[in-house]
Amino acid sequence: MKKLSIIMMCLAMLAFVSCGSTKNSTSSDAAAKATGRSTATALIGLYNSYRANGTISLSNTVDLTNALVVATGYTSYRQNQANSGYKTSFAAGMVAAGGGLITAANIDGLINTMNNVTGLNVNAATINSNINTVTSLITLLQVLGTAAN
Repeated sequence: MKKLSIIMMCLAMLAFVSCGSTKNSTSSDAAAKATGRSTATALIGLYNSYRANGTISLSNTVDLTNALVVATGYTSYRQNQANSGYKTSFAAGMVAAGGGLITAANIDGLINTMNNVTGLNVNAATINSNINTVTSLITLLQVLGTAAN
């Protein structure tokens, strides 16, 4: 019961963040950088968990929250990818928070991979497809694994 309430709280947070943060981000360089930073921080958290455990566990609230932050960042990026300024600022934010894993040398490959995976789009209609989201996140984490080696 406790796990269910935590998961429901995370899903409610996702709905709030998804609806609130992606709408008005197209015109703000600072918002794009902030989204990139939060996406990178969550992605690195997932990568560390993936390296330690060999998987991402949706029963782990930290992994679940990080997965939702990455998925929300992905959704924001996809909604604004036609805006070259947004793309540049988002990438700069990711590199700034990359902690040495996300660098200027690998950011293009990471963003290209993010654009090519499926299952990361977050909205009310797709929230039940968490399995696809985790599979897509693992694909992204494998890119970071290549960079770390």
